[in-house]
This record gives sequence, C-alpha cells and structure tokens, in this order.
Amino acid sequence: MKIRMLTAGLAACLAVFAVAAVAIGAGNNDDKSATLAGKIDPSKPKNVILMIGDGMGDAEVTLGRYYGKGAAGRLNMDDLAFRGSSLHYVLKPGPGPSYLPNYAGDSAPTATAWSTGKRTQDERLSQGPSSANNVPGSNAGYRTYLEIAHEKGKATGDVSTAEITDATPAAPSSHISLRGCHGPVDAATLCPTETKSAGGLGSIAEQQVDEQFDLYLGGGRSRYLQSTGSGTVVDYAQSKGYSYVQNASELAAIDELTPGQKVLGLFSTGNMTQEFAPLYARTDSYLTANPDPADNNGGSASYRCKEGNRPAGEPSLAAMTQKAIDLLEEDDDGFALQVEGASIDKRDHAADICGQIGETLAFDEAIGVALDYQRDHPDTLVIVTADHSHSSQIINAESKPATGASYGTVQTIDGAPIRVSYGTADTGTGAATGGSQAHTGAEVPVWASGPQAANIQGTIDQTDIFGVLIGKTPSTLPGGGAPGAPGPAGTPGAPGAPGVQGPGGTPGVQGPAGSSGPQGTPGTNGSNGTNGANGAAGAQGAAGPAGPQGPAGTVTCVVKKAKSVVCTVQGGATGSRLRLLQKGHTVAQGLVDKKSHVTLRLQQPLSGGSYSVVVDQRSQIKLG
Repeated sequence: MKIRMLTAGLAACLAVFAVAAVAIGAGNNDDKSATLAGKIDPSKPKNVILMIGDGMGDAEVTLGRYYGKGAAGRLNMDDLAFRGSSLHYVLKPGPGPSYLPNYAGDSAPTATAWSTGKRTQDERLSQGPSSANNVPGSNAGYRTYLEIAHEKGKATGDVSTAEITDATPAAPSSHISLRGCHGPVDAATLCPTETKSAGGLGSIAEQQVDEQFDLYLGGGRSRYLQSTGSGTVVDYAQSKGYSYVQNASELAAIDELTPGQKVLGLFSTGNMTQEFAPLYARTDSYLTANPDPADNNGGSASYRCKEGNRPAGEPSLAAMTQKAIDLLEEDDDGFALQVEGASIDKRDHAADICGQIGETLAFDEAIGVALDYQRDHPDTLVIVTADHSHSSQIINAESKPATGASYGTVQTIDGAPIRVSYGTADTGTGAATGGSQAHTGAEVPVWASGPQAANIQGTIDQTDIFGVLIGKTPSTLPGGGAPGAPGPAGTPGAPGAPGVQGPGGTPGVQGPAGSSGPQGTPGTNGSNGTNGANGAAGAQGAAGPAGPQGPAGTVTCVVKKAKSVVCTVQGGATGSRLRLLQKGHTVAQGLVDKKSHVTLRLQQPLSGGSYSVVVDQRSQIKLG
C-alpha cells in the first residue's frame, strides 16, 4: 500500500520562494483527445471519495493556486481528468408541490442535493421542503449516498475540519429540519418535535451514532458532550461500539478496525483551528484611521501569510484523510468517504485572506492523499467540488474597490502582489472583522477521476452528483465495448503455424494449436505430448493432455498488518476459495474476486514460523 508522506504543516512547502518570471506564451499544443478517451471507464466504482471545499468557488481556487503555486503552477485538484460546473440553487419555503428557486443557498440544502439527489430549502438537512423553516418536512425519499453505501455492506466515513455536526458532514448522516440542532440540548430548543423523546430521530449527533458509519473525524466535541438524559452523546456512541479519540496521537494509534469497531474522533470543542493566522481585509476608512495596523489587517505587496497556526494536537485534514482511507480500505466490499475542507467558507465569511488561502491549500493537500490512493486503486472514484460559491474577488493589485468594500494584499510565491476584495458585508472597525460576507450563487467547479468520472463534465446540476456517487448502470463504449475479447487472434489458418503456439510447452495455450489441422505437423505440439500422428486433423483437441495445465498458478501474498494478508492468485478462477494454514489448521480463508485478489483477516496476529496457502485444495505455497 502506498503511503503518502504528510507534512507537519504547509510551511515546508511554502516557506521558501523566489521571485519567478512567467513565460509570455506557455501553452501546450499537444492534442489530448486520445489521453482523455483512455480515461473513460464506465464500470461502477468499488470505492468513492467525495472531497468538498466549502465555499470554494473559482475565485477561491484561483487565489489559493496563485498564492501557493504561482501563475504557472497547478494544484492537485487540477490533475483530475474531468471537469465541469455545478448549478447549486435551492428552494424557497412554500405550500408545494412546486417551489420557487433560491439562487444562493446555504450549505445545508446544497449538501442535501448531492447527498440525496433532491433539493430542499435553507437550513434543512436531507429532508423535504415545507411551508416554513420551523415546520419540518418529510424524510421520505431523502435516503443519502452514505446510507446506501452502508446498506450495501461498504465501509463508510465522514471527515471535516468543522464541527462534525455542521451542515456539510451532517447532510449524508442525518435528517432534520434545522441545521442548528447539533446536539440533544440544541434540538430540544430548536427542533422539539424531532427529538427522541418526542418520537423523532433525535439531534444530528444522536443520528450520526445511530447511522453506525465506521468513522467520524472532525471538531464539535461540545455537541457530543451534551446530555441525552442518561449520559452524553459520547457515552451513547461508546455504547454502540465507537472508540473515542481526542487528539492526533490517539488517532494515529488506531491501526485497524476490528470487527464491530468504529471510530469517533473529536479534536476540538468547536471548529478545528485554521492552518494560517488571520489577515483581514479592511476598508480604506479603517486603514486611514489605523495607519500602522497590526499584521492581521490589510497586508501589503510584500506580506506573506503566517503559517503553522494549527496546534500539533489537532490532526491536519490530509492526516485525517489518510487515516480514514487506511481504516476503511480493509473492507472487501469497498468504501464510501466524504471529506470536507470546511473553513475555506468560514474564513471567507470573515474576510480573512490568509485564513482562506491556508484552508484551500490544506484541502488541496488532502486531495493529493486521495489521488495517491486512487493511482494504486483504479477502481476508486474521486470527486472534488464545492457546496456553493463565495464573495472573495481577485482585483488589480494597483486598484481599490468601491468605497465601503474591504480589501487586502499579499505576496504570492511568484514574488508578485495579489489583491483580494470583499464587498457583501461591512467589516467594521474592530481588531477582527465584523459582519459576515455572503454566499454567492455563481456555479461552482466540479472535478472527477476514476470509474464513471466522465459523467462529471459540462454544466451539471448539483443533484446529478448523487447518481454518480451511488453508481450508474454501466454503458457500452463505442467500438465494441468489451475490449478484452481478442476475437481474430485465433485465426488458425496458416498451416504449420500451430507449432508456434506452444514452443516450450506453455500449458493451455497449445490446445487450440492443433486446430489448423491436417496441413501442419502438429504431432509434436511443443513438449506436451504427441498430437495425434500428423494427420488426425480434428483430433488435436486432445492435445489437451496439455498435461499439467500449469502448476495451478502462482500465489503472492503480502502482509499488510498484523492481522491482515492480501493475496494475488495468478491463473485462479473467480470464486476459488483460498485458505491460510498454520501447521495444517486453517487460520483464515476467503474467495478470489474478479481481479484475482483476496483479503484474509485473522482473529489473532501473525506469529513466527511457516504458513501455507491452499487454493481449492489443489495447490500449496509456503509462506515464510
């Protein structure tokens, strides 16, 4: 298994830079049609990783790319093969059954769109619309993609740098009318008819435990420490099989999930700490009144963001993503994982230029983890997108926005200044900005790579992503579809050619060799025995005593962990049973899948000594 080496922070990547010149013309004239066509795979994915950059519109992506990679640089997300744009409008409350559109919604209904394939109104999580926000809708028909994956036996995970009960991670893991009903105390006030005591599903935190997904990693400890009336939600989770961890070292100590074990990792009281220290955009009037502002106000053409803001006890988003994949990939049925870089949005709301940039680059590093895994596991689909767009805008570094709008300036890795403006809320006169910059309704980017990724292209609806996440019925590619059927390869016409078919006795191949019949001298078809005295044209089918039909293939086994062994059976038929023996006793067994792989799970860790592998009672291979 390829393990991505994660940096302790982004400082190692960004701390050293030099003024960089860019080419006048830097285009690539190579035609990519064949390359792109080769990446189209209509098969259903075994694993799905959905990466969400909250509030990450094109402006936010571009700002992160220019700052951290330069004008000619590229992010990990730029490596995905297919790219489109997603329309994310939501619904206004109303009597139904039809509803007016709301073109700039919040994270709850937008996350509901990809989670369920259906729209709803602001504040609502995987629940239908209604006449008002304080009137619950119906949960019917709003089954989520993670629920569907869990029902299919796949491992499931939900990761975020926000509170794990926040809107984006809550959408695939709960059904409730108001996103603010994080814990049981919150729900008692805001969603009284949906609490467990009222016969409902309960708060978001309680529902997440009841969903029984394999892992939740993020912030929001205070929500899980709320009382259920008979303890806290953490107590409730532990009673349901969850191992509770609170810092990076405790998470790192979990090497695998034993049968029935799940993980609840809550690494901060609220949202997790941002990667870069704040640098707030400010109005001209503020900067005039504060001619020598502190480092966190306004910036300058030479200002570089202050990195290393996240405490060591909180794992990075890349580290949480790596751990989630490591734990979930052990499931033979595959896994579905959602990962959110939440504070791109939260720092955009605060007009915090550096905070926003740091979260975008940290999210991109987590995307790199997912893509590293996909390179070794091509049956994995990776989708990257955002829930909605946001308000930051890159403007000319020599210009200023309209009076009342805020702006700030930093120096990119190219050594050039970049200026960012925010104009949807008053930033105030305090040390930290006031107000909250607004979401915007512009379409958001969506990238994809892997099986069925070609469905992510052009302008799509945000609800379309749901169908790709659960897997569509595979289509047939033009040109015959079944690329493996070699067909004409067997034209046995040319007399005498059969002899080529088996020199050296490649068992099994020489069988058809005699089919060219009477004209050759197939009598000695390789070293596999006489093929019927030279003239029995059709008898050569018996060339079949092709003898030992090969030594039952080769089995290669790799010990992945103390209690996990992955074997590859060359020449083994799908469905063959493979057993791992020690001193004649079976210690693990499994069936060979269609890719000739089988994962063996042991009840006890491997000890020293010799082991044997038996495939369908036919062959044995010693393991040291």
